[in-house]
Amino acid sequence: MAKYEARTPRGDRPLVVLGISDVVVLEGDTDVPVTVHEVSAWGRWVREVAIPDAAVRSIHRLSEKYEIVWASEWGHNAHTAFAVALELPEEPWPFLPVQFDKLDAIRAYAGGLPWAWIDGPVVDLHDPGLVEDGVVVRVDPSRGLAGVDLDALDEALGRLIVARERAGKEEA
Repeated sequence: MAKYEARTPRGDRPLVVLGISDVVVLEGDTDVPVTVHEVSAWGRWVREVAIPDAAVRSIHRLSEKYEIVWASEWGHNAHTAFAVALELPEEPWPFLPVQFDKLDAIRAYAGGLPWAWIDGPVVDLHDPGLVEDGVVVRVDPSRGLAGVDLDALDEALGRLIVARERAGKEEA
């Protein structure tokens, strides 16, 4: 079997890379309203998950401006499993086949495109340190995506895009 490779980004919009655990699926105590959904991928298994009620609205808003890519332990099941609960488009978003130490995979996939990575606080085995080539958003696991300030994310990505444009002009 050939190794999976995510389809190449379209290149017309910045990327937002989403984790699932702590972002879309909250476990333990929550500080935001959640609804328990039954999710399944191709009917092979069923699992109940708590999803922040604000997640659908947040994901729709993100998908209007950004190209969404999954990067989680859910792998190829992410889009299929959450399609109904999150009102996702029929065509699956790509996924990066990585569960830990995601930063290098995100950078390689972005290939120079502006990117943001929204994920839980414990997803990397190593501290990524200062990240100047993208925006890293670590969510509060009791709030998930519902706790992300999307306006601040837009501003941070906007600053990144402007800085890249300036750098490109200076090089020319």
